[in-house]
Amino acid sequence: MAKVDRKKLLKEPDEFITLSDRVIRWSKENLNKVLWGATVVALIVAAALGLKTYFDWREQTAATELAAVMSGYAAAVEGKLDKDQSAKLATDLAKVTDDYGSTPAGMQARLALGDLRLGLSQWDQAQQVFEALTQEGDLGADLAPLAFHGLGQALEGKKKYKDAVQAYEQAIAVAGPNLGQIYKLDQARVLAASGDTQAAARIYKEILSQPAGQAVQERARGALTDMGMEVPTES
Repeated sequence: MAKVDRKKLLKEPDEFITLSDRVIRWSKENLNKVLWGATVVALIVAAALGLKTYFDWREQTAATELAAVMSGYAAAVEGKLDKDQSAKLATDLAKVTDDYGSTPAGMQARLALGDLRLGLSQWDQAQQVFEALTQEGDLGADLAPLAFHGLGQALEGKKKYKDAVQAYEQAIAVAGPNLGQIYKLDQARVLAASGDTQAAARIYKEILSQPAGQAVQERARGALTDMGMEVPTES
């Protein structure tokens, strides 16, 4: 599996938002609200406004614990933690997922944990995290594509290309059109790695035949060129 430059990906256009960036965005948008509701005064205000049912005590506690490790997770994404520190962070995240994995905050923690496992090349552990997530009945339309994509990355890391292709296919099926086009790049890459260059080429050409971001199409063209395949001319 080709090494992904995480810093470079974070600097790409919005269409290349990574799993880790999405988790961090979620935490910034939601954890402050949860932590605000965790104080006694805020709980009184929340009850007066009818919001207490939205953030029950268990979810507030989960979000509070998640918030404590999210700054470390952001540092890991930015490459500021060494391997040992990232492993310690994964242990902390695992505790949140063990205790509160079924809450909204716990779901985010599980995504972050899986992403850390990928970064540490801990393919088996990452597969376990993402596989369990994909089996959650209430994962939701926002998180389901990320979970299936993470599963595909873990399987790709283990060189289980056939299974990775299927995981990416599921990610594409539940993703929106823009994210789905990005995931097709992953699916095609795995097909090529498995030796099925013709199938990979078909996907790259399909991407070029449909509306897609410029960066996505440039990657598809570059992949076709690298494979020695004919690149369709722009219409």
